[in-house]
Amino acid sequence: MSEALRFENISFSYDDDVVVNKVSFAIEHGEIVCLLGPSGCGKTTCLRLAAGMEQPDDGTISLDGEEVSSRKAVAPPETRQIGFLFQEFALFPHLSVFDNICFGLTALSAEEQKARALELLKQVGLTGYAEKFPNSLSGGEQQRAALARALAPSPKLLLMDEPFSNLDPQLRDRMRDLTLRLLKQVGAAGLVVTHDAADALRMADRIAVQVDGRVLQIDTPENVYRQPATPQVATMFGAVNFFTRDGDRIGVRPADVSLSGDADDFSFSGEITETRLMGADWLCLIKGEKGAHYEALIGGDAAPQLGSHKFFVPQARLMLFKDSY
Repeated sequence: MSEALRFENISFSYDDDVVVNKVSFAIEHGEIVCLLGPSGCGKTTCLRLAAGMEQPDDGTISLDGEEVSSRKAVAPPETRQIGFLFQEFALFPHLSVFDNICFGLTALSAEEQKARALELLKQVGLTGYAEKFPNSLSGGEQQRAALARALAPSPKLLLMDEPFSNLDPQLRDRMRDLTLRLLKQVGAAGLVVTHDAADALRMADRIAVQVDGRVLQIDTPENVYRQPATPQVATMFGAVNFFTRDGDRIGVRPADVSLSGDADDFSFSGEITETRLMGADWLCLIKGEKGAHYEALIGGDAAPQLGSHKFFVPQARLMLFKDSY
């Protein structure tokens, strides 16, 4: 499968501050890649570089195998056949939903524009909303209208910057699923920037974890979650308990800790000092040796008893880091 987008050793600085540091990755047609990282890690700058809104200091960016950005030249955004979906929705307030969707369809006849807009309104569940204006729509309706507008010109690549962060949790889940379904339906590639691990795990074919301008790991969601390359990658997906064994650093997710196990399991002792119900599981706060603190998520109808326990983790669930911080 050919590549929709390729970053090759891309670096970019604001003044003397390096915000993107030798980043390389590729996205195939029909693939969705999430750039996951904390605020200020350079992920939005990568999106702006992909869009042609910034020019790299070093490296090259290619779309469909054609170089579009380097330190020597940058093809403008309007020539790149890409779509945009942002957290602010960015709908034109003075245009109807129909006219917002048709905005990028000037190459089509009026009849073709109407057919395309009405089909997209149907696909995003906004049939009957064509003549409404953005300020009369709910947040979810605005996001669906923005998605329809982004897909209207049939982009080969859709760039998304925290596209669901302004939505409530249930609506966010529905919008993620709808966006994923429509992207797969039209075969467009997607680059999603997010700080939300749930967004990345739910949407991505591959996740690129970015910290301090560098991509530390890019792999399938399962591999990035289960086999993180560094402790920094591991903690992007929630709390991690760290231990030292035979000179190596070990990471253990709270959900992988239990009160029973086999003789060959990794084990440790500690005192449960507090429990909190977290839906189907109990969050147990554990005081370990030498003042260490750990967490465990343990199932059951009743809370685990406070006090001293032995805890077990299957060997297959251990995350091993040869090189710690």
